Amino acid sequence: MAVSASSTHCLSTFARTSALLHPGRSHNIVHNMATDDVPVSNHLTLREGVFQYVRRVPEDLRDAFPFARVQRSLRTRDKRAARADALALDEVWDDHFAEARRRKGLSPGPDGPAALVAEGWTWPDWQALASWFGASLAEEDWRARLGSTSGAALTAERDLSRLPWRDPAVVREHIARGRALREGTVTDYAEARLPFVQGYVRRLGVSLTRTDPDLERFMAACLTAELAYLDVFQMREARRGGLDHLHPDAVDGPWKHAASRPGSHPEPQARPTTIDSEVCRSLADCRAKWVENRTKTKKQARPDYLREMDRTVAAFEAHAGVGDIGLIRRRHLLAYRDHLDTATAYKTATINKKVGFISGLMATAANAGWIETGLGPDLYLEVPEDEDRREPYGDTELATIFAHPVFTQGKRLTAVKACGELQFWLPLIACLHGMISSEILQIGPDTVGPHPDHPDMLCFNVTNAGERALKTLARRRWVPVRRELIDLGLPALVAAAKQEGRKSLWSAMEAQAGDVTRVSGYFSSFWAVFSRGELGLTTEGTSLYSFRHGFQDRLGSAGYGGEIKKALMGHAESGMTGRYGTKKKPRAVNVVELNEAIQRLPWPFLTAVRGEARPTGLRIAGPGAAVAPA
Repeated sequence: MAVSASSTHCLSTFARTSALLHPGRSHNIVHNMATDDVPVSNHLTLREGVFQYVRRVPEDLRDAFPFARVQRSLRTRDKRAARADALALDEVWDDHFAEARRRKGLSPGPDGPAALVAEGWTWPDWQALASWFGASLAEEDWRARLGSTSGAALTAERDLSRLPWRDPAVVREHIARGRALREGTVTDYAEARLPFVQGYVRRLGVSLTRTDPDLERFMAACLTAELAYLDVFQMREARRGGLDHLHPDAVDGPWKHAASRPGSHPEPQARPTTIDSEVCRSLADCRAKWVENRTKTKKQARPDYLREMDRTVAAFEAHAGVGDIGLIRRRHLLAYRDHLDTATAYKTATINKKVGFISGLMATAANAGWIETGLGPDLYLEVPEDEDRREPYGDTELATIFAHPVFTQGKRLTAVKACGELQFWLPLIACLHGMISSEILQIGPDTVGPHPDHPDMLCFNVTNAGERALKTLARRRWVPVRRELIDLGLPALVAAAKQEGRKSLWSAMEAQAGDVTRVSGYFSSFWAVFSRGELGLTTEGTSLYSFRHGFQDRLGSAGYGGEIKKALMGHAESGMTGRYGTKKKPRAVNVVELNEAIQRLPWPFLTAVRGEARPTGLRIAGPGAAVAPA
């Protein structure tokens, strides 16, 4: 939306207005801030390579200005110059809005209907506000745990082992945040977290501006408070304490005195200000910011994940009829969620994943300061207890599956979704090794070979190297190859892939340019039809994933304990050992014991399985050993 003619006139008088309001100051601002450490204005944005100044007129002043948004091209591609110009414009428009409020008899806060004026505050007032901010973080975390907290944790003796844990994704986010905050500077924190802090203190009616003389020191105090909160969070996760945090209401500050004055109506604490106007940004912009944030923290942004996110965004925007994130409301996402629940065949987990795409992107926008708040909690459908209950294949079902001509006579179904040789190899590898389909699809000639410490032992190297994607870091592991696969032709597949210079062992992956999501979807669809239609397997809860469940059950029946199961299946460590710290390498395990478990598990059906062609010129150097020339 363009600025009106009146606003254009207003903007054209920037230099004159600035000089009148702040004689001799504008030049010094630009001069003093023409360095790389100039703070970034909340209202600076980049469009087609040129920096723009875009700022909304506060809600309480819409009737005082003939336009809803200030928008001006800074006519520069130079970041340093743009930052200085935008900060100078911040001061000018702060004063315009403050003067408009004085004329209306309102508080002169620059960003909205503030109930509290910070002019004249002393440092103890700002310090108290930072303490309130830290206490609010700790209180929100405690409230998130409270519903699941056992009474034993609240008695005088306090059985801390009964404290509930937060969701692993929340824990990972806190760990990453703590690492970033400890490594960054106060300036870094002010740039990245000012909108986040503003979202909290606005609940008290306080509005922050980058022109506040105490802002940098206040942000340093907020950084201290947030780091202290992260220590409390870690104590709670470790079940070592953190229960005696200060409640925000116990922090004394100017906001309490303002609330007690007659005629004062501070903004309710539990309801941050919302904005009902366009911000000229879309969910695609949020997606780009999300990818940027992932890249900065050295996290993956998988192409298949992004494609699914893009499809969800397009479907959501079409359903909601809105594209600007400033207009997206909680009701839009709830309506989209309910539409998926009633008008599609998606399972609840899939619907929640799609809802998570949109709510996550909106949270990214809030963290970037583009909007004031995200879409809030309680957006997801409750997963029915029996929806995701998967059952393993039993011995009779396995015998039926592997007696089919695909596994005994070299027959290959020609449907595209049967995925060529995968119809033989994927179920077999999944059954004998407990690997999931995405791991099997990403097997390449570089990931089948001798174990580095045991060159006589052939293994699958489940890795994220070569742009491969894993569900979690714990999934990186070495899985010894069952020796029957050597006789069935696995080495021949590896040799052919190497000779042809292919990244994957599988023709279907090559045909789909390595798109794991697409090939996985094809094969899952094929298997659902094949297993029920052609094999007649109709046991409730069975699917392609049943092979993995059956492998785990088989390990337990053979007497193997948790460590062997975790190492072979890529399960994370339980308890605090696994909740903190990043493992740069797969955990150390005794691969000889893993090989013994793989080779000894009983699979009666294996005696009847036949490959397409038995490899020649190869020998096996021992049980489960690597392949070497004869």
